[in-house]
Amino acid sequence: MVDTGNHRVEKFDASGKFVLQWGSAGSGPGQFSGVDGICLDSAGNVYTMDDGNERIQKFTGNGVFVTGWGTAGSGPGQFSGPRGIACDSSNNLYVVDAGNQEIEKFSDTGTFLLSWTTQGSWDTNPSDPDGICVDKWGNVYTPDYNNYCVCKYSSTGAFLLKWGSYGSGPGQFGLLSCGICVDSNGVVYVTDYLNMVVDDFTDNGTYLCQWGNTGANALGHMDYLCLSPSGKVYVEDNNTIKVFGP
Repeated sequence: MVDTGNHRVEKFDASGKFVLQWGSAGSGPGQFSGVDGICLDSAGNVYTMDDGNERIQKFTGNGVFVTGWGTAGSGPGQFSGPRGIACDSSNNLYVVDAGNQEIEKFSDTGTFLLSWTTQGSWDTNPSDPDGICVDKWGNVYTPDYNNYCVCKYSSTGAFLLKWGSYGSGPGQFGLLSCGICVDSNGVVYVTDYLNMVVDDFTDNGTYLCQWGNTGANALGHMDYLCLSPSGKVYVEDNNTIKVFGP
């Protein structure tokens, strides 16, 4: 997990036992300035979105620096307020660049492949993409903070569909953040920071259910979530991690 305020990555086992950490404040290799996104490839390499330094860094699973790429700007391989990163089954990386209103795609060694805009004719407000995830078929999903919706694209950037609106009812969002993931069955999990729930949808946007707003483990204002291979959902909630079973 990323620890934004402490400029580091922390690693835990499935039971929550601390394993190791790496990183410090700065702009050198292995340092961070507000690290704000993380993903793993099929070989266990770790990719981090170093927001303040406008770059991606790649590490081994033990925290050894491998490579990094990206600079501030608006051209290919440049970023302005990157918010999230995800990896597909071919180890290609997708980065949400909120400031440039686009998604950029790279190889696992940092080669720029393509980009596409997240601002479309379907938007009411200027797009503000936040988190990102990729399903096993290569489709890309990102929450749009300003338009209270989730957008779905193909792996080549073709717009496929969107769903959601402002509110607190089924399929509505109060405030979207960077929390989004999709399981092997195509169920999309989305955190709603304001309504303090997780909403579940099919991959075509059909509302399934919401959870996390009742009981002893009720959620507060949360941002991130991820899935384990066994289907457990890990939710970052007010600087703690809560685990929910499949």
